Amino acid sequence: MDLTTISAIIIDDEPDAINLLEMYLRQFPLIEVIGKASQAQKGLELVKKHAPELVFLDIDMPDMNGLQVADKIQSGNFYSEIVFTTAHQYYAYDALGIEPLDFLTKPFCINDLEIAIQKFNDKTQRKKLKQKADKFIHSQTAASTIKLPTVHGVLILNIKDIVILKSKGNYCNAHLQDGTIELITRNISTVVDTLNSQSFFLINRSTCINLNYLKQIDRKNNKCILGYNNQTIEQPITRNHLNYFDKLNIFPVI
Repeated sequence: MDLTTISAIIIDDEPDAINLLEMYLRQFPLIEVIGKASQAQKGLELVKKHAPELVFLDIDMPDMNGLQVADKIQSGNFYSEIVFTTAHQYYAYDALGIEPLDFLTKPFCINDLEIAIQKFNDKTQRKKLKQKADKFIHSQTAASTIKLPTVHGVLILNIKDIVILKSKGNYCNAHLQDGTIELITRNISTVVDTLNSQSFFLINRSTCINLNYLKQIDRKNNKCILGYNNQTIEQPITRNHLNYFDKLNIFPVI
């Protein structure tokens, strides 16, 4: 299965309902139906076996209703997102602690499905941003050292001691946490690649900051505020990067 596809399983006790939903889903090229079941227990087994990204789940089924199936899916720590399908408008699924992605009332149309799939995409994007944030946080371990060329030879630094990199033509200045500035005889892109650390982030074409020193982001004035060596430094940030930090949601934005 292609990595860009979204796997789905349909569970409904009415074969005609399964066929109709599958026909609708064919209008979405990225959705791949990998399993169908007209019995709740069989559907639950398919979910356990294949761990689909989406489960379209009818609530009104005779052997085990969809609420029970959903409860078993979510309590089993499966990552599948659930979209309830039912002929009834209201169900107290929230009382059971069930959190579906969406709730489609039969008969629904392709536009209703499009909204549900967009909700899935939005939620997936939020998860990816959170994973990036978590990856950054967990990467903050003991600092390693790096060798950088200067006009006088080679400078050996702890990566954590570099606060800001500022482009200077084909060279760049490294602002260190002790307040000193070292001229590195490599351009900023080369130095960032050499650092190979998620702690460093370009905030504009000529400035890269160490996120460990970031104290605040000033949205009104498009600035990053860093603190080190008992001083506060402001650096301009582009609008695109402001939006990125906003979504990342791990730094204070004012």
